[in-house]
Amino acid sequence: MYLSNPRRIQLVFLYLIRNPWFFPRYLKDCYFSKSPLEKSLPWWAYESIDWVKKNLHSSTKVFEWGSGGSTVFLSRLCQKVVSIENNEKWLKWVLDALDKKSIQNVSVLLRETNLASESQFQNSDYLNALSEKFDFIVVDGEDSFGPEMTWSAREICFKRAEEWINPEGFILVDDSWRYPKIRKISNAKKVIRFESIGPCRQGITTTDLHFY
Repeated sequence: MYLSNPRRIQLVFLYLIRNPWFFPRYLKDCYFSKSPLEKSLPWWAYESIDWVKKNLHSSTKVFEWGSGGSTVFLSRLCQKVVSIENNEKWLKWVLDALDKKSIQNVSVLLRETNLASESQFQNSDYLNALSEKFDFIVVDGEDSFGPEMTWSAREICFKRAEEWINPEGFILVDDSWRYPKIRKISNAKKVIRFESIGPCRQGITTTDLHFY
């Protein structure tokens, strides 16, 4: 979140006082690891990671905008993962990580995006890579977010995700504190907000799950 470092540290400290069982996990993941990709974990709130781990199953089909540790993590839980990436260098690192672990049920696709304007993003291959139904869709990855922006790439991705989510499926929105509008436009039957520390994060974040 957009906080000063002292305030960020204070919030983490208070969270760990209320939830001390997270301390060993936080210490291991944040200070003895370089990145979520190295840990094969999503860069989400811990509580959302735990929920997903318990509720995905071997027949679940997953789509995600933005590849990384989440791609490896999700591959172990579900039937298949389709991950869309716009950064060629990062894509290579993800593919190397998948290859080292002999993961076969993942397709990581390089798709061009354009954040010059809202209309150009709506016409991008990155957004329109989602063109079939999935059980679980992750809205993460590329974004136009910033104080000077009048539109959000993740808000547009969320709208498209709602068009392609299966009945009884769910959509995950990472860093959801940035996107209050998504909750307002959501057609979900229920939304759960997870606010906690997470792997390789120096502060508190929020991850939302929208249920259909």
